[in-house]
Amino acid sequence: MAILPRRQLEEPRRPALDRVLCAVDGSRGSGEAVREALAFAPCAARLCFVAVTTAAGDGPTTGVASLAAHRARQTLEQAQALAGAHALAAETELVRAADVTGTLVARAAASALLVVGSHGDARDGDAATGSVASALAGRASGPVLVARAGARADRTRPRIFVAVDDNAGAAAVVGLAGSIAAACAGYVHLVHVQGRGYGSHTRHRLAELSIALIEQTGAEPVVDVACGANVGAHICQLAQDSDSSLVVVGRRRDAVRRGLGPVAERIVDGGPCSVLVSPASAS
Repeated sequence: MAILPRRQLEEPRRPALDRVLCAVDGSRGSGEAVREALAFAPCAARLCFVAVTTAAGDGPTTGVASLAAHRARQTLEQAQALAGAHALAAETELVRAADVTGTLVARAAASALLVVGSHGDARDGDAATGSVASALAGRASGPVLVARAGARADRTRPRIFVAVDDNAGAAAVVGLAGSIAAACAGYVHLVHVQGRGYGSHTRHRLAELSIALIEQTGAEPVVDVACGANVGAHICQLAQDSDSSLVVVGRRRDAVRRGLGPVAERIVDGGPCSVLVSPASAS
């Protein structure tokens, strides 16, 4: 996404998100997370940057290297200054803990969205590499945005690419995408990829989701249905071909115990742009 919404002359929209929490550690992936958090800030009531510093020797318990306190403070100051340059207010929080992932999961419980960085490169010193980002996406109780460079920075109307199935739980995923699109003047592209035929149940479900988006955003979404054996890879390719700003995908409800699932994991690891992982509804 990585773009601030256009200024509107109309009455300001109600924030789509209560609190956006962005994890920073000074790494390359962390920089992408800051840019995405700033892009979402106008859609949120509050923005907070958090850095978790670990004591020497604690890294092996979490799979990440220790983040020195002075570097953490410097990174927080830089993120806050960047927010100020965009006329955005931001809070900062420095936390000392051995378990980086567990600490961020706990902090995210009080937020509407957790933003983390990922570059698929588990270098020493990076507190949000691909593996940690995937773990956070599976363990956090709410939505997690895995930030990645990929979308054009000059986009004025974000394309939000939503991968959906025909289960009832997809409504929560599409609803979140619609809220963001409405608040950020973006539009939604729904896609359903399946290995077998396109039946009446799927057509009916996509129609229901489209109607809900029209009511939510005031615009008709783009809807595509595709067939492919490797669903995750197919979705990544479609998102890249459509020049999407953000990919939204649901995770299974038992992700903490069983992981994100092969489709969501493939999209988080190989998406062409930032990926928002949203819990599906329980219905």
